[in-house]
Amino acid sequence: MKEPTGKSETLIYLFFHYKGARLKYSTGETILPKFWNEENQRASISLKGSSEINGLIDRIEEGIKKIYREGLTYGKDITNVYLKEKLDEELNDTGKAVKTFFDYFNEFTEVQKSFKTYRTIQKYNTLKSHLLQFQSKKVYNLSFEKIDIRFNELFTAFCITDLNLVNNSIAKYIKTLKTFLHWATDRGYNKSLSFVKFKAKERDADIIYLTEDELFTLYNKDLSKNIALDKVRDTFCFGCFTGLRYSDITRVTKENVKGGEINFISEKTTEKLSIPLNEYSEAILKKYNYSLPVISNQKTNEHLKELGKLAELDEPIMITRFKGAEEIQVTKPKYEFIGTHTARRTFVTLSLEKGMRPEIVMSITGHKEYNTFKKYIKITNKVKNIDMKRIWNKESSLLAVI
Repeated sequence: MKEPTGKSETLIYLFFHYKGARLKYSTGETILPKFWNEENQRASISLKGSSEINGLIDRIEEGIKKIYREGLTYGKDITNVYLKEKLDEELNDTGKAVKTFFDYFNEFTEVQKSFKTYRTIQKYNTLKSHLLQFQSKKVYNLSFEKIDIRFNELFTAFCITDLNLVNNSIAKYIKTLKTFLHWATDRGYNKSLSFVKFKAKERDADIIYLTEDELFTLYNKDLSKNIALDKVRDTFCFGCFTGLRYSDITRVTKENVKGGEINFISEKTTEKLSIPLNEYSEAILKKYNYSLPVISNQKTNEHLKELGKLAELDEPIMITRFKGAEEIQVTKPKYEFIGTHTARRTFVTLSLEKGMRPEIVMSITGHKEYNTFKKYIKITNKVKNIDMKRIWNKESSLLAVI
């Protein structure tokens, strides 16, 4: 960059050294020196529009390296004139500009918007944000060629130490990254297959659900003096009685309910669901004339903790998470762990405790694979005791002596 200590905007230049010579190439972009990160030679992320500037710098850097490699391969007379002409061609308006890693990631995200839910697209955008932070802080210019085992180790360490993420969260981001890289490989954008060896195994997470007593304590709680909490409680309990995801609860209408069933296409899986109503879920729907008073997920989670405290759901609960090799145990009152996801887990666990066959529960919740389904199950001692007595007690056992 020209005059890096100046107080006015100055041009950003590329300096490319080769065989004792040096090419100086203007990017055409200007920047205040205070927004220039000398360490990674990019615009600071605090500058509005830095991603566009850094994207151009990435294109130029990758372009000049590509041109130089090709020049050597084909025995060209490499001079400043040759390099500048070829780089101008790469960056002109004919559509030949060199795409960066993040250009391809943006293309991937845009394409997926036609097939994936809003929450999935959010997950892609969060991964992109983490990768941009990694690139900036670790001075690691991302490209398909650099997504190798070393990257996997460095990025994982960055997620643990800089982003303070636990192993299960990191595993999900690695899985999402591999999805993108498979997509890019299938389209010929990526030639490196190092990523297929990436491993980030998830551990079974502690499942928080309500017992039957806790559920009905909450369901029967008099909230007539707090209409807002009353609505949140009813919406949450509706999830406990149906197993619906929160994103699907928001979409229930009177038109979906026919013959004592809710019928519609799940937002997340696009699968057709048929959920039989029971007396509790039906009562909640009728209370609101089949238009549930749903608010945002974030606000609902805040209110649920307040509700849980009011209902005295304060049993101490310890959950265990892993961050790298570190085991982290956190003990809090149960209401602190209650969220919208708790409703679905409550439905699955209580349905199994009451003797509903797993395949029936799966048909209601929309799970196709048992390996996915079992993540939502908390097999309690109560379930085991019920089944042991049901199978082996004299009155029920085939081995009973008559």
